[in-house]
Amino acid sequence: MIKSILFFLLLFSISALFSQTNYDKVDQFDAVKANWAKVKLNGKYGFIDKNGIEVVKTIYEEIDQFDIYQNAWAQVKLNGKLGFINENGIEIVKPKYDKIDQFDIYKQGWAKVKLSGKFGFINKNGVEIVKPIYDEIEQFDIYQNGWARVKIKKQTNFIDKNGIEVLGAK
Repeated sequence: MIKSILFFLLLFSISALFSQTNYDKVDQFDAVKANWAKVKLNGKYGFIDKNGIEVVKTIYEEIDQFDIYQNAWAQVKLNGKLGFINENGIEIVKPKYDKIDQFDIYKQGWAKVKLSGKFGFINKNGVEIVKPIYDEIEQFDIYQNGWARVKIKKQTNFIDKNGIEVLGAK
């Protein structure tokens, strides 16, 4: 009796190990990225390749199209926070931001980010160039060429195009 129960458990474990995941939804291949299909499982999204192998785990609340923000990147949402994955499914920018603007609006190669009501910048390599510590960041070159006005509480200053604070109006 015990041997047959153990055999049944072993057989069940092996079949579960090799069974394919049944997704709630499988989108058309190549719709979001060549050779991948966006899949949904328990309200979360990921990707499978044409062999049915999961190349991006189904952990994201949302996955946008590739190439909208940055070439070969797709914006993802995890636990209500935004980040980016690359064309290999690797997180380039960890999902931690409340908002990410398009690249190149404020400065070539940078995107303004918002975290807990504060603003900063990331670059096209996914590196946080200006930590999100500012209450406001305005466009570059309005007040002086190469500078953007920033505010922390009621204090006004400027950052240069390297993200470094420079002396400015107080």
